[in-house]
Amino acid sequence: MKKLLVLILLILVSSGCTKVQENQIIESQSPSCEEYCKEHPVVKEPEIPEPDKHPIDIEEEKCIKIADTSNIGMGNCALKATEAWFKEIDKNLMTLKQMLPSEKYEKIANSQKKWESYIKSEFDVNENVIFYKTGTIYYTISAGQKAYIVKERALLLKSYIQYANEP
Repeated sequence: MKKLLVLILLILVSSGCTKVQENQIIESQSPSCEEYCKEHPVVKEPEIPEPDKHPIDIEEEKCIKIADTSNIGMGNCALKATEAWFKEIDKNLMTLKQMLPSEKYEKIANSQKKWESYIKSEFDVNENVIFYKTGTIYYTISAGQKAYIVKERALLLKSYIQYANEP
């Protein structure tokens, strides 16, 4: 008998339409969705703000929207972004040169020369493995990867500026 009562109880409880009081099963009406929502308002999770986008990223996104779905157009947007990231690198290097004592800046300048050697090699690999494949999508992929590599260096140098400004 207890097993049967427990089984019925589980079925009724799982349906959400019952209340159990002192071994008695009492059926009740479930509130409508509207009634339930009035009593239990939905609490939105707080929105986590997206980190501020860099102006170069914003311009690239605008460019891509204009290019729509054209692979060549999107690739050209990535190349424009790459040029802008190179300018950002130059700007960051100049800022670091002005901020740091010459012996500290010299280490960054040496690192930059090695990075420039690295990027020439990386761009060469990129072009030989991706760029020259048949299909315009590979042009876009190649350009995007180049932009990413240059962006990472620009952001790294920017972080050095921030750290150098800290007491």
